[in-house]
Amino acid sequence: MTRLETRSLLEYFKDAVEKTAQEMDVHISELARFYLVDLLSRYTQARVLLEPEWGEREKTFGQALLESYGASSEKRARILRQIGDTTLFLSGFFSDSFQRSLVDIDYYAAIGSTAYKNLESLLAGRIVDWGFGGVFDELSEHFLQVVDMFAEISEAGGTRRSGDILRIYERWLRTRSPRDRRLLREAGIIPIEDSTPDILQ
Repeated sequence: MTRLETRSLLEYFKDAVEKTAQEMDVHISELARFYLVDLLSRYTQARVLLEPEWGEREKTFGQALLESYGASSEKRARILRQIGDTTLFLSGFFSDSFQRSLVDIDYYAAIGSTAYKNLESLLAGRIVDWGFGGVFDELSEHFLQVVDMFAEISEAGGTRRSGDILRIYERWLRTRSPRDRRLLREAGIIPIEDSTPDILQ
């Protein structure tokens, strides 16, 4: 990849993150948006997914999270960051593929959110200092909103096919994602919660 292509890719992700955050009304700091642009550009390289910090690719994210407690603080921080980043990326860009998997998006969201929360604790306690104060707490708190942002960016870039409406509805029942609600409405389906008369709410 040439320097021009890399710069263009960074600019593309920066514009996409800024635009999507604004359109979807996701309130995260400028530093968090910068981090997401960096995350997306890092995940254009296959080695990020193929060479996990915890060593064995066969381990689940849950196993890696549990085993991270036995690692040194610096190593644990790198593992937690990669778990959070990878689950966030996969949940946003490949959520439709979860329908053929034993685990669902809520598993990835729970694991990723927990990893970011634990990483923020390491940073807050000054056990590890990376200069990203508060960012991982934001990503933990807004995990599903950022998943929706990534899904929107993915769809705009043409990297995902239209999902199964039933699957989107099932996912909406669990996550109450505003993006999934919008997709359902665009397909002519009004989610049950939305169809309740105002008098009964």
